[in-house]
Amino acid sequence: MPEPKSEASRILGLRLRERRLALSLNQETVAHLAGLNVSNYARIDRGHGNPTFHTLIRLAVVLGLEPSELLVGLTDEQLPPTRDSYTALDFRREQEARARRGRG
Repeated sequence: MPEPKSEASRILGLRLRERRLALSLNQETVAHLAGLNVSNYARIDRGHGNPTFHTLIRLAVVLGLEPSELLVGLTDEQLPPTRDSYTALDFRREQEARARRGRG
């Protein structure tokens, strides 16, 4: 079985699966109620999917959760690596520094 794409995906899948099982629902029922393809939902439930914003909200509603309950505590360290590791603030500071150097 393939590994989750990220620790964040694994945690999200775990949260969804735990809630689904607590409600005694199977993957097919949750997928149907959320308007998702069963195989796509199953990937998310196993921690292998990367759901869209709208899908996250639909799943939270179906499972009787606030969307924030699915995401609380997740950090960027749990995401796959990106090519750039700058924040928007870092980017803006660099732009300002370059502008100052260009004037002097």
